[in-house]
Amino acid sequence: MANTAPLLDRSARDSIAWLSEPIPCLDQASGIVSTGAFLDHVNQLARALPQYVYAINRCDNRYLFLVSLCAAVLRGQTNLLPSNKNITTQERLRERYCHCYIIHDSQTEIAEMPHFDISQWRFSGDEAQTGRSSPAKPVRRQRVPQIELDQVAAISFTSGSTGDAKPNIKTWRTLVDSTRINRHYMLPTQTDTYYHLATVPGQHMWGFETSVLMALFAKVCIVDARPFYPHDIRALLLRIPAPRALVTTPLHLRALYAEDQDLPPLANILSATSPLSQQLAAAIERRFDCQIREIYGCSEVGSMAVRHTSNTDVWETFEGLCFTPDQSGGMLVEADHLIDPVVLEDHLEMLDSKHFRLHGRASDQINIAGKRGSLHEVNKVLLSFPGLRDGIVFFPPQDKLVPRLAALVVLAKGVEKRALQAHFRRYLDAAFVPRPIFCVASLPREDNGKLIKQRLLEFYQAQGSKA
Repeated sequence: MANTAPLLDRSARDSIAWLSEPIPCLDQASGIVSTGAFLDHVNQLARALPQYVYAINRCDNRYLFLVSLCAAVLRGQTNLLPSNKNITTQERLRERYCHCYIIHDSQTEIAEMPHFDISQWRFSGDEAQTGRSSPAKPVRRQRVPQIELDQVAAISFTSGSTGDAKPNIKTWRTLVDSTRINRHYMLPTQTDTYYHLATVPGQHMWGFETSVLMALFAKVCIVDARPFYPHDIRALLLRIPAPRALVTTPLHLRALYAEDQDLPPLANILSATSPLSQQLAAAIERRFDCQIREIYGCSEVGSMAVRHTSNTDVWETFEGLCFTPDQSGGMLVEADHLIDPVVLEDHLEMLDSKHFRLHGRASDQINIAGKRGSLHEVNKVLLSFPGLRDGIVFFPPQDKLVPRLAALVVLAKGVEKRALQAHFRRYLDAAFVPRPIFCVASLPREDNGKLIKQRLLEFYQAQGSKA
């Protein structure tokens, strides 16, 4: 059995990236980068990287992130993928992985430690190297490097939304095999190359799988930018070639829908699970004439299941993954490409070996005034409110005789809080109606869209002080 796999499985002339603006260090204009040019960039950078064991990859530009990721792998280094940009997080990684440095592109704050600024390093190259050769000229053939399957290519980290961030080791075998499985379920009807625009960072597992790794082993051309606001997303979608695909979250989908503007034709929408309400999914599909595939996953495993949310609440598991109840009452996931089995923090109701319903985290179960409920279900009610832009219901620490849920919400212009209160009372038992409800301008989300528990509590306490 082979103990290596190629760095990528694309032809030299394939489009692997679309640059929204020129990148001076590459001497590369905006537009298409070919696979041949990409391999040249990777080989050059691999020779230039300093000799360390670990590389904290903090590149914000998605193409430079992909180049530096592969260059580090080619050099035999392990990419550390922090869940946020905080200097404190970088310092903690340095303490945990002592022989490490930061590779970045001058667009983020960097801790006091060894670093390599890719934007200040000058790539050399002729027309073939930069990918700007004319169609009549042959693209120089590049030997595709082979990578040891057991090489630890990356260590991803959980978001820390419910506690400390945990490391998750990803060997090259894990990344290669999981990407090929993902391609089958995320791009089932694909024939042409999709141009993937992602609103999530490459360091987060959802963005890493869909907007970085997919370009190496599927007919995907990644877009280097990461737009956040609806008008920026729409502007970039209008610029990139067709067929276009959008990799995003329910938060961004809700904001896009609220803008009440048409988008250019989309071949595919992939959404992370947040959750996405069935009503919103159906409304977005009608507005943008495109099917939404919602993907269930976690940092420990990666993507695991898919559903057509507007049609069903049932998830279909990916091939090669085995779900079995464990002794603690949780769900154990095993696969050949995973180093170890993983116990999920979510509560899954298995319907058969290939299908399940998601009932939120095991820790979502609550008891108020002797009545049992689920935070997951309460938040589904919140997300079904038509005037909501963003929001969360949670259970803050409190010493009341009868504890209550609380809500932080961003409402559309002209929508009053009492309309949301009436919505809650219509669908929930009185015990689970949030009290208080604070209307805010925005929630303290991380770059990956997550809400960190401690930051959320501090933000909530600040609202209470104002009130």
